[in-house]
Amino acid sequence: MLSKDETQSPLQLQHRQDLLHRITLRIRQSLELQEILETTTAEVRSLLGTDRVKIYRFHADGSGEVIAESIHGDRLPSLLGLNFPADDIPPYARELFIKSRQRVVVDIVTQTTTGASLREYLNESTTQEPEQQLRYRPVDPCHVEYLTAMGVRSSVVVPILHDDRLWGLLVSHHSQQRHVSEVELQFIQAVTDQVEVAIAQSTLLSQMREQAEREAKINQLTTVLHRLPTVQLQAALETVVEIFQASGGRLYLMSQTPNQVDQYYVYGEQPTELVNGGGRQIEQHLLWQQYLRSPDQEIYKVAAPQDSGQRLRSQSMYLSGDKCPNPNCWAINDIYQEPIFRTIVTSFQSTQVRGLLIVPLRYGKQAIGCLTIFRNEIATERLWAGRCDNDTRQIITQISFETWRELRRGQAKPWTENEKKLAEVIGGHLVMAVQQYRLYSQVQSLNANLERQVEERTAELQHLLEQQQALSNGIAKIRASLKLGEIFQTTTEEVYRLLQVDRVVIYQFNPDWSGSFVAEAVGESWTSLRQAQANNTDIQTYVSRSDRCIVSNFLDAPVPNIDTYLQETQGGDFSRGCAVKRVDDVDTMNFPDCYRAVLQQFQCQAYVIVPIFQADKLWGLLAVYQNSGPRQWKDIDIALVMQTSDQLGVAIQQAQLLEQTQSRTQQLTKTLEDLKQTQTQLVQTEKMSSLGQLVAGVAHEINNPISFIYGNVIHATEYIQQLLEVIRLYQQRYPEPDAELRTYLKKIDLDFITEDLPHLLSSMKIGTERIQEIVQSLRTFSRLDEAEFKSVDIHAGIDSTLMILAHRLKAQPDRQAIQIIKDYGQLPLVDCYPGQLNQVFMNLLSNAIDALEEQSNQRSSEHNYTSQIKISTRVIAEQQVRICIADNGIGMSEDVRSRLFNPFFTTKPIGKGTGLGLSISYQIITDGHKGKLSCQSTPGQGTEFAIEIPIRHYSKL
Repeated sequence: MLSKDETQSPLQLQHRQDLLHRITLRIRQSLELQEILETTTAEVRSLLGTDRVKIYRFHADGSGEVIAESIHGDRLPSLLGLNFPADDIPPYARELFIKSRQRVVVDIVTQTTTGASLREYLNESTTQEPEQQLRYRPVDPCHVEYLTAMGVRSSVVVPILHDDRLWGLLVSHHSQQRHVSEVELQFIQAVTDQVEVAIAQSTLLSQMREQAEREAKINQLTTVLHRLPTVQLQAALETVVEIFQASGGRLYLMSQTPNQVDQYYVYGEQPTELVNGGGRQIEQHLLWQQYLRSPDQEIYKVAAPQDSGQRLRSQSMYLSGDKCPNPNCWAINDIYQEPIFRTIVTSFQSTQVRGLLIVPLRYGKQAIGCLTIFRNEIATERLWAGRCDNDTRQIITQISFETWRELRRGQAKPWTENEKKLAEVIGGHLVMAVQQYRLYSQVQSLNANLERQVEERTAELQHLLEQQQALSNGIAKIRASLKLGEIFQTTTEEVYRLLQVDRVVIYQFNPDWSGSFVAEAVGESWTSLRQAQANNTDIQTYVSRSDRCIVSNFLDAPVPNIDTYLQETQGGDFSRGCAVKRVDDVDTMNFPDCYRAVLQQFQCQAYVIVPIFQADKLWGLLAVYQNSGPRQWKDIDIALVMQTSDQLGVAIQQAQLLEQTQSRTQQLTKTLEDLKQTQTQLVQTEKMSSLGQLVAGVAHEINNPISFIYGNVIHATEYIQQLLEVIRLYQQRYPEPDAELRTYLKKIDLDFITEDLPHLLSSMKIGTERIQEIVQSLRTFSRLDEAEFKSVDIHAGIDSTLMILAHRLKAQPDRQAIQIIKDYGQLPLVDCYPGQLNQVFMNLLSNAIDALEEQSNQRSSEHNYTSQIKISTRVIAEQQVRICIADNGIGMSEDVRSRLFNPFFTTKPIGKGTGLGLSISYQIITDGHKGKLSCQSTPGQGTEFAIEIPIRHYSKL
């Protein structure tokens, strides 16, 4: 009971103060709550001198556990680690502990208890005497029985609060009656207050540790996501599963476009597909999709009414606890306790998964997928102070506190708030990683498309070639030959040799389901069906594939009525799934007479026939015949024939595919060559167009001042003639000028000026006329931008080209001048592209000059050698003109001449030729003008190029 005698010696007071100081110091020095609690119980028990002091902590379900204890001797048993049910402390008592901070002192001997409220004590201690603060009342008989069964005669209980919640109790038990003073109760309260401080401090420390651990785990995930240039989502998922110590996980990414498919990354234990879901995954369930796409809306189920005439009813599906899921993290502790998961939980029945943590991945308001973490069921073990049944309320007082072990299997481990927060942060990192990867992929793809169009095309072609090569290697492993005829013949001969039969044939169906023998291996003493087929085309469909007569269009059939069963049924039994037809003895079979007649034609006594499928289509048959007599076919014989049939189907499929890919390869290779040639031609054409524009501009700019000069030269000549006439008249009138004038006339040599000035003006006029001719030639040559056919003078184009090349025709220090011989015929105006034709003339004349310069270097010692270029034009038959450009240069070999018009082929040194001039010229003449460009050359004698184009374009005919 509580004693009012508070007389304490100074030594006792100092001892209590020292003890309280030690506990306070230990709380400040230690960061471990368990160590503080153990020290507290030991110090309090030492001071009070009681048999047992314990700290009891409450669980979330109301039960509690002794987590720290100090006992003296063996007068009271240890309760450390034992759990007590929630009914041991009634709700009203818990409420008093919280609201009034009730401190309970119980004396079993006197069966009285004192409920001292700390708040009332603090409020009334200044106005009332200590005797008036003590309130005594009888102890509940159940409580007396409870403590008596525990061996306790005196008890002190002080509540421990944290965040206004009942965290636990500080309890002192003594096996004998003991009086508790107010000072001791105040001391216990002071110790409890320090314990509450330690709990708050430990909670903050735990939060800090959880935060640090969370950051470390996030850093671990970040390292996995970004250690490589590309995001490693599979490795990230595995890391997340390890972080949560889960049994498995899934990363689901929705498709970005309707043409794409959803992506799944899985690790660890996994559920099966949805039951009756057509192969759908759990994330594709309507419930899952609604949560991901509309997290703020309630989840409904649709129920069909009993009366089909009524409208459908929708019913809200609430989760356990009547709470909607968190839109950022849906934590499900036990999927078997969630009513809304009844249609999904069947996918988990083959697993031990109990808990789910679903983290939506959203970029802004757009859902891009989800992260799902699985947690398996666990087995829980608790030690109780006496047998306890948590499913029923305890009615009678517990009289035994002997340790009872409770083991529960298939329990769900709840998700902690720290795990939920960590999952949300991880979800954010995954969203950024996925978006970064997708954006990076899009940018890379866009840049590649914009910057490397030709390279991508080349890579595609190369990839196709590699695929074809891989396909060819695969076919080579199945068959040594790629020719179906060789494959068929080799197969029949090999089966014939291995089974030691009389005949093996391969029969191929025609589109109308008739057919023919394509390969056969037969003994020398038996008729060859292939030879009979070759000699008589009416035997094309004479083959056995059914137990009926299936002869079609066979004029010599042994029955009058021809059966068209094969064609009518499109393959008979084999097209309907028959895998093999096996007959050991024809004579024992109940075949119709007509069918027996067919088998006699085949000289057949036993046979095995299997279908040959090309993919899913019936292609033909592989038939093995024993003609010499009946044969008991073994299973290994049948298996060999069926395996051979399968290999033939693969060989046929691959051979046809190879043929298609080879054709495609040739087309793509030609396309690539055309693309390269077109690209280079465009570059060359653009260069020539730019040159033409430059030449045209220069000609225009020169033409204006030259025209001005040329026009003024005529007037200047007239004026100077008049001035000279004036001077002559002055000389006649004044034959004797004064001394100063005579001196000046002598100085300037007037007679010379009078004689030379007309010649000077004449030279200026000739020079301007020459410049005008050059300008006209430049303008004629620069007509590269004329995109339409025009009727032009071919000779004018040739002359303009020669005018431009005039500087190369003149004599050089290392060679003589090149002589141009023009043999022009009477040509009408010709329809052509003038600029393109001038480009051809320029290429051919430039090549001729190059050849003559090289020849001149080789014949520098020959004085009688003259470099010549002969240009001749004629009208030939069929309204065509022929232009020949011949030189007496070094000529060329036949090998060079055969490759002359190939793109990029050149015999010139690097830097002096691109190999495109003649190729482009060939295309201009043949494609652009529907003409011909040919070359004749003899080494050491020269080369002649001949151009033949129609006089009139076909559109004008």
